[in-house]
Amino acid sequence: MQMNVKTLQNESGKTAVIIAIVLAVIAYLVYPGTSPFKVDYYNLKAEGNLKDLHRACNRYWAEGIAQRLVTKATGIKKVVGDCKLERMVQDPFNFVKLEGMDIQIIDGSKGRFRATGKHAEGDKVLKINAQGKIEP
Repeated sequence: MQMNVKTLQNESGKTAVIIAIVLAVIAYLVYPGTSPFKVDYYNLKAEGNLKDLHRACNRYWAEGIAQRLVTKATGIKKVVGDCKLERMVQDPFNFVKLEGMDIQIIDGSKGRFRATGKHAEGDKVLKINAQGKIEP
């Protein structure tokens, strides 16, 4: 009887150690500061930030379409031009450029929109087109 109790105690101790090791490995892989996937993490953040920019530009262009309808009705012209980064960070578009991101709008027109972006911690320069598709 004594032997069975000691065996159970040893097994439960091993289980706790194994669980602690597994949790430590998962934490290492998930935390971006130490992860071997750190570069991929920042490339993914850059991709998301470019898509956010494209959405903000779509809102800007939609405002231009509404403005043309008002112009037709009132005769007062207000031209909404190309999408520019300086305008996208302002209200009501409120685009937030991530810290460490380098974004450049190459062509801000609706039909030919192109922008590039790269995160300082990432290794890829990503491009987004007028349809909102990311190209590496």
